[in-house]
Amino acid sequence: MLISRPIRLALLPAMLLPATAFAWGDCKFTAERTASVDTSGATRIEIAARAGDLALRQSTTKLLAANGRACASSEEILSQINVQARRTGDVVRVYVEVPDPLEGVGNAYALIDLGIAVPTGIPVTLTDSSGDMTIDDVQVERLTDSSGDIIARNLPADVEIGDSSGDIRVENAAGRVQVTDSSGDIVVEGAREVVIPSDSSGSIRITRVTGDVRIDNDSSGDVSVAEIGGTFELTADSSGDVTVSDVKGQ
Repeated sequence: MLISRPIRLALLPAMLLPATAFAWGDCKFTAERTASVDTSGATRIEIAARAGDLALRQSTTKLLAANGRACASSEEILSQINVQARRTGDVVRVYVEVPDPLEGVGNAYALIDLGIAVPTGIPVTLTDSSGDMTIDDVQVERLTDSSGDIIARNLPADVEIGDSSGDIRVENAAGRVQVTDSSGDIVVEGAREVVIPSDSSGSIRITRVTGDVRIDNDSSGDVSVAEIGGTFELTADSSGDVTVSDVKGQ
């Protein structure tokens, strides 16, 4: 089940950092990391995050600003955790650097909670390894995540989500929402169209869709669909209850 987590203010007044799943009181060494880049004229933003929570928020300027708090098991590892923001032509890239593999493995750890203010009107491709993620009012067109919950609100365009584990919640998407998921619940409340090519486990709940809803393959978990303006199609379902109501199409 998705659980709303508190958001805390960080370095920049306009920036919001996600509350981490890691207990900061148990973090031996911490440091703040920042990076920024002018996005004027850019046509694409690519973000590659690593372990730690991630929050994307809309920026009111052309400046992309990233603000994070790094956590590590040693000062040496901490010094190797950085956030970089670079521009090559019309492409802006934001990426997290962490040592790999970690020294001594064992109890060594490295992560960074990161908040990024993203200018409007520029499509974003996002890759994340682990940790919870929140997205608000940002044009994310493709999202690939390994683990952790995802909450995305007020998406202005089509979005494609590929996730290995963790719950996914999408609220008020203006375009098409496509989700491919291995495990975890999927909730979509408000979209133009919804397509789920495959879902291995976890429940699916879809409401308030103006167009069509299609689920190609659902392995296990309940499916609930309501308030659909177009048609609803479920091609294959292995186990779990299916509840359908208020579908205006077929």
